[in-house]
Amino acid sequence: MGGVCVAVDGGQSKVLVRVSGLAESIAVEGLGRLEGDLAAGLIARIHTALSSLAGGVPRIRRMVLGLTTIPATEPERRDLARRIAEAFSAAEVYLGGDALTAHAGAFGGAAGVVLTVGTGVACLGFDPATGDIRRVDGDGFLLGDTGAAFWIGSRGIEAVLRAADGRGGPTALTNACAQRFGEHAELAAHLHSLPRAVSAIAGFAVDVQAAALAGDAAARTIVAEAADELVHTAWAASAVMTTRPVHLALSGRVVAPGSALRGAIDARLRAEPHLVIVPAAGDPLDGAWALVADLGAGSGADRDDSAGEKTAALWAAYDRHMTGWSLQ
Repeated sequence: MGGVCVAVDGGQSKVLVRVSGLAESIAVEGLGRLEGDLAAGLIARIHTALSSLAGGVPRIRRMVLGLTTIPATEPERRDLARRIAEAFSAAEVYLGGDALTAHAGAFGGAAGVVLTVGTGVACLGFDPATGDIRRVDGDGFLLGDTGAAFWIGSRGIEAVLRAADGRGGPTALTNACAQRFGEHAELAAHLHSLPRAVSAIAGFAVDVQAAALAGDAAARTIVAEAADELVHTAWAASAVMTTRPVHLALSGRVVAPGSALRGAIDARLRAEPHLVIVPAAGDPLDGAWALVADLGAGSGADRDDSAGEKTAALWAAYDRHMTGWSLQ
């Protein structure tokens, strides 16, 4: 079977695409659930990424996608996998939630909880000894994703609005908001009218964290509440584990080392000896790529030797949570 392998990490702030034979991944604009036909939007973004390659869109042998915007039902997921396969003439397409590929990247099929914090939350606990898996939150900005960038950014802007109309005290976030979004007599109306409002508001989390590190009371309160919620999320996911301590891998720019939120999480977990932070082996894109490689580590003509030494354990750990489509 000829063609390249492709891994996709489909997030709200950006979509990352990795292609076999290339050292660097390709980043394009992200995609949120409220942005029209999700399949069409995702296909367009992947096409933009692949079109930037020398020679244009290549023949695709196998594609694995980890998606924030994965459809809710199995028939919808199969339809999405089919549409992607047909759009790119890809022989095989597999997709799963971004929490799944984040876990594959962080633990490679081993036991642990992964907590990825970006615009939203992806949290998953998996114990290979039992096969038990638990996804926690990742419910989108309208109903969940508590403690993630949109949650933090929206509460930071709320503090600015409350300070402006007298419901709250002064905060350094007022100046930060003006610097990021400009001076607006009707700030809320301006933000609601932005074409990608969720991504824009999530971006303000950077300013909230900076203000928290500088000592702003409102920002520090927001970050502290976010840390409480994220630790609670991780604990909920750890309930499927049969051994202690539970390994917790953190990933995502919002909880990067040195950030105010990471410091707050670390402080809380120092008092929780049964939940221990460990380095993530890789990120969600690495997880999608590992699954692409493991699929190809079979035998005969279909073997992908570039994957190195692989076992069936990685794919077996996650396969019942993936949806696939083949054009063959």
